[in-house]
Amino acid sequence: MRGLLLSVAVVAASQQAGPWLPSFERVQPETFAAPGGQANAWADADSDGDLDYFVSFRGRPNRFYRNDNGTFRDVAADVGLADNQETRAVAWGDFDADGDPDLFVGFADPTVPAKVYRNDQNGTTFTNVAAAIGVDLRGVARQPAWVDYDGDGDLDLFAAFRDVANKLLRNDRGRFVDVTAASGIGDTRKTVSAVWWDFDRDGDLDLFVANQEGEANGLYRQDRGKFEDVAAAMGVTGTPRPAADGGVGPSVADFDLDGDFDLFVANYGPSALYRNEAGKSFVDVAPAAGINLPGHGVTSAWGDLDNDGLPDLYVGNFLGGQPLYRDALFMNRGAGRFDETLPDAILKHDATHGVQFVDVDGDGRLDLSLTNNDPAGGGHPLFRNTAATRGRGFFVEVTDEAGRRTLAGSEVRVFQPRTRQLLAAALVDTGSGYCSQNLMPSHLGVPETWQGRVDVEVTTIAGGRRRVTSVKGVDPAAHVRRPLRVITP
Repeated sequence: MRGLLLSVAVVAASQQAGPWLPSFERVQPETFAAPGGQANAWADADSDGDLDYFVSFRGRPNRFYRNDNGTFRDVAADVGLADNQETRAVAWGDFDADGDPDLFVGFADPTVPAKVYRNDQNGTTFTNVAAAIGVDLRGVARQPAWVDYDGDGDLDLFAAFRDVANKLLRNDRGRFVDVTAASGIGDTRKTVSAVWWDFDRDGDLDLFVANQEGEANGLYRQDRGKFEDVAAAMGVTGTPRPAADGGVGPSVADFDLDGDFDLFVANYGPSALYRNEAGKSFVDVAPAAGINLPGHGVTSAWGDLDNDGLPDLYVGNFLGGQPLYRDALFMNRGAGRFDETLPDAILKHDATHGVQFVDVDGDGRLDLSLTNNDPAGGGHPLFRNTAATRGRGFFVEVTDEAGRRTLAGSEVRVFQPRTRQLLAAALVDTGSGYCSQNLMPSHLGVPETWQGRVDVEVTTIAGGRRRVTSVKGVDPAAHVRRPLRVITP
């Protein structure tokens, strides 16, 4: 209720000054002009304090852009990441817990095994170690995710596939063991994408999978390493639907600031915004919220563009033969309502697949990176956010006691000091955009209705326990270029 009251207050303040509208300009247009982009993901691969950018392609080698003080240069060939196979799935994660991000790459050709690139020497060299560590995954690759599903402190590997059963590999001291059958997670339907979070707040990471060709989605509730599909009971199957329709691009955010994380699913057919009812069920509120997308949604991502504490939603849409099939950008106005406000700058440089919100210039405002795999054009544009935001944006990085970023799925919340007045919330990325996973700090916006310091609360999920770590009296302005590091037990 308090979150809802805050949302209403933010809306009232916004209405007095008129609705906030997004504005973008392109960054290095020639650099990001090549078409064919599919999955895209960000991480500080060279440990220099800014985020680097990997883009997978069809029709050309993959690219890895090193970010040097805001200037991007493709170094994929130099560091060993320029695979020329059509690549559909990428995920950054520190699987060996040595402090730098490694990269999973999955391919469209089911005869080509997936690769796990170990990051050596701060991003100067990447070595495929998949066979050496026991990762033998083949299929039409879709969503991968590095998550510590069993809470033992290291990252395990989930991989979804379009043509074979999804897989779960447990990390046992650097060697991966297939636990798909034992865990019950091997969905055999045509999975396109997936996302992990503790939807029922029981201390275990759960998994949603979006399935295509008329088949039902899956929602796998975890109980200490065992998974049960509860999608029907929770109301997120998306069925019945025609064989031409299906789930494609899920993403998670607390859009209504009520304390739990909700689920959006971009669909072939009507897209859905499932409001989480305290982990007991989900209710599709998309039409009531003003999100009317009856067409071909492919991917989705949440990000607080105006720093008002309320996450906004970008949906990448695609239909074969229509290269400018319109995307949608929904600004969250609070009280459960969204306005569609895609800027003109994006109309002819939109997404077919990859969508990521990221702060590339360190100014506390979220920018936008898109990929378009239309061979006739589209490119993979990077847009800088040029609108003056009303609130304040800052960043939180969640690490374990050794400083390792192995806690995907952790929840980050911002409160007004000495109260439970929720100002913003975010999730450490477990799968986003199109079949991608980032390894980057969580962005949070503090609304203009609160000008003081804030309290930050991080909830880590492991082994049936939800552990809370709090940092009091945080100045958001001090953690724009240098994220607040929250060390969790």
